[in-house]
Amino acid sequence: MNERLRKVIYGSGESVPVVANTVIALYFLYFLTDIVGISPALAGAVFMIGRSWDAFTDPAIGLISDRTKTRWGRRRPYFLFAALPLIILYSFLWQEFEFSTLTSFIYYTLLYMLFMTALTVFHVPYISLISEYSTDYMERTSITNYRIFFQLFFGLFAAVIPKIVADATSYSTMAFGIGIFMTTVAILLFSMTNERPVPIQTEKTKLLGELKSVFQNRAMKYLLFIYVGCYAAANVIEGFVIYYLKYYLDRELDMSILFVIVIGAGILSLPIWTKVTKVVGKKQTLFIGLVLWLLGQFGWLFISADSPEYLVYAIGAIVGVGYGVAHVLPWAMLPDVIDFDELRIGKRREGIYSGIMTFFMKLANSLAIFLIGLVLEFSGYIANEVQTAETINVIKWTMALAPGIFVVLALVATWLYPFSRKDHENIRRQLSKN
Repeated sequence: MNERLRKVIYGSGESVPVVANTVIALYFLYFLTDIVGISPALAGAVFMIGRSWDAFTDPAIGLISDRTKTRWGRRRPYFLFAALPLIILYSFLWQEFEFSTLTSFIYYTLLYMLFMTALTVFHVPYISLISEYSTDYMERTSITNYRIFFQLFFGLFAAVIPKIVADATSYSTMAFGIGIFMTTVAILLFSMTNERPVPIQTEKTKLLGELKSVFQNRAMKYLLFIYVGCYAAANVIEGFVIYYLKYYLDRELDMSILFVIVIGAGILSLPIWTKVTKVVGKKQTLFIGLVLWLLGQFGWLFISADSPEYLVYAIGAIVGVGYGVAHVLPWAMLPDVIDFDELRIGKRREGIYSGIMTFFMKLANSLAIFLIGLVLEFSGYIANEVQTAETINVIKWTMALAPGIFVVLALVATWLYPFSRKDHENIRRQLSKN
């Protein structure tokens, strides 16, 4: 198998979580408030409880996969284990039932928790594979670019097509189609990937001991702040943009076009960011991209329902360029941090590191969506009604400032991140001598 095809096959696995999570991020809060009919605060609580539970399962699944020993490897068997639960649980998550408010809250919370657990069983072992694909600084960026290309491309697909299907049929039909897609990809990934031999760790360190050891890695601490900032900002935009377009700009039908532009700009900018990374390194490239994203966020304050369409799309393109690099580089930096960990303690722990990364991303996401629900609740939001001037103003400022705060967090952490390309090359030289 040639190297490019190998990267394409690996990158395609990212389509599973991105399709599921993009549809959830964009439409599940809206589905709960405007279709099921529960209050924004309760709908936000569904997210917070489900995501918090999901976050806590990530390090555990990562540690379990680190210790797994099968003839298929440490990571690949989990693709097969997750395949059937993904389609079943996602389909039931989007069913519409005539339950009481309390029963609806309990039902959707439990289904969300179960589905996200199944997705974790797939995703944490999947992202752990990258460190086993290459040890080269720039090659890891290249591999990550393939993964993020699939993430952005299928994110664009998920932002547009499922809503069209749901409007034409039902949300349950849409969910069943996505379930078939996820299960198919999971099975194909199990069949077509491979793992290089890695010594299995025999010592039975407890989870809390492993976590304590990871947080003694200074570079990991800064990377977590970078990652949380980038993904929380993206999650707020994804969950809030439908309210911004529908009620503030009165342009709900433009949502698909805006997402094509935002994600399209992210995809088209990937080759440029790769070249910039070769010149200045990952840290500096990420900082430049985040500054562009922050400028785009403030742009949302200067448009209104009367603004020309091209201005809305131009701001979306600026956000998309920063959004693209912010999705690539944190994951490209993770294997470098893991190399330092190996030099520090003498063993590789891709699973626990990947689990901790997704743990903090999901925890931040759950809080962000919960806060969105609270903002809507206390601003006087009423589903499918003309909103008050106060509510409209809150929607405007939340769209611009809430993601902007998270981007600033990522910017500060990027500035303080301690590793450069030369540092990593030195680490790899020392590891090669061991």
